[in-house]
Amino acid sequence: MTNTGTGLLGLIASYGAFILFVIVLVEEAGLPLPLPSDLMLLFSGSLVAQGRLNVELTFASVMVATVLGTAVLYSLARHGGRPLVQRHGHWIRLDEARLCRAEQRLRKRAIWRLTILRLIPGLRVYSTITAGVLAIPRTEATVAFALSGAAWAALWIGLGVVLGPQLPVAIAWLQRIEHVGSAGILIIALVVVAGLLLRTYWSHARRSTARNRSQS
Repeated sequence: MTNTGTGLLGLIASYGAFILFVIVLVEEAGLPLPLPSDLMLLFSGSLVAQGRLNVELTFASVMVATVLGTAVLYSLARHGGRPLVQRHGHWIRLDEARLCRAEQRLRKRAIWRLTILRLIPGLRVYSTITAGVLAIPRTEATVAFALSGAAWAALWIGLGVVLGPQLPVAIAWLQRIEHVGSAGILIIALVVVAGLLLRTYWSHARRSTARNRSQS
C-alpha cells in the first residue's frame, strides 16, 4: 500500500464518514485515487465493527456521494463524450449508427443492465460514462446508480464488519486482485483499439488499391 493510500485510511479513521463521502464522491466523478474506494469501504466496515463509526451514517454518506458523483460524470459524458465519440469514433470504426444500436440495446431494461455492469469490478466508473455517452434517460440511470451503489456499499462495509482482525490480509489480497483486474481491462482495451485501427487501415488500403486498379 502506498503512503498516500495509508494516509487516506488514516483520514477515514480520524474524520469518519465525511472523508469517506469526499473520497467516494471524487472517484464516482471520474477522478482516479491511489487506493480503490472498495478497500476504503472495507476499512470503514472494520471501524463500524469497533464502534468507531456509525453504520447508518457511513452507509448514507456513501449513497449520497454515489448519487452526486455519478450525476457529475454522467452529465460530462452525455454533453461532452457523445460529441467527442462522434468526431473521432471513425478511428475505431464507431459511427453514429453503431452508437444508436448500442443505445437501443442498453435502453432495454436499462436500470438492471446498468446496475449489473456497475457491480462488475473495474467497470463501475466506465459504466457511468457509457450511460452518459449513450444518452440513457437520466431518471433510469440515476436509479441504476443508486441501486448499484447501495449493493456495493452494503457488500464492502458488511465484509469489513465480518473480517475485523483479518482486514490487513484481506486488503493485501484485494489490492492484488484490483491491480490484476485493472491491468487486464487496460490490456483488453488496448488490444481492441489496436485491432480496430488495423482493420480501418486495411480497409482504407484495399479501397485505395481498388481505386488505383480501376483508374489504370
